Amino acid sequence: MAAVMTASGLCSATLQARPTRQTTRVRSGYMGQQLGPVLPRAIRRSVNSTRRAATMDTKDYPSNWIRTDPLVFVLGFLGWTLPTNLGVPIFNGGSFFGEFMSSIGRNLGRFPNGPPLNDPFWLYLTVYHAGLFLTLFLGQIGVQGRRQGYWN
Repeated sequence: MAAVMTASGLCSATLQARPTRQTTRVRSGYMGQQLGPVLPRAIRRSVNSTRRAATMDTKDYPSNWIRTDPLVFVLGFLGWTLPTNLGVPIFNGGSFFGEFMSSIGRNLGRFPNGPPLNDPFWLYLTVYHAGLFLTLFLGQIGVQGRRQGYWN
């Protein structure tokens, strides 16, 4: 008596719905009327979401959606690291990257203990990596935008 309901999943895969569960009917004690099937809330939610998923339309999505280019990562790393190696007056003629590396060396000198929270290492670490990831991110956007013709 169980009907088989199918739904299309990812890549047009056929999914079969779970078999329906037996439900109990609740009778009102004072009137003797049947109130209908009582399902736990979690089962009701899963049934409703299954019905919604069965009605959704599937579209083909490219498997290589990110379209990574290794050259972007190399040039992005160099494009951030090389300028941070330039000397600036705020570090007394030293570079930001040099200060970051020396703070790593100082903290490795007392290895079992980590750096304290007021150590400038945390500021250097955060600024360096935020700039690096931003450079990689914007580089990827720029290369893919140019390749796909967004900047024309």
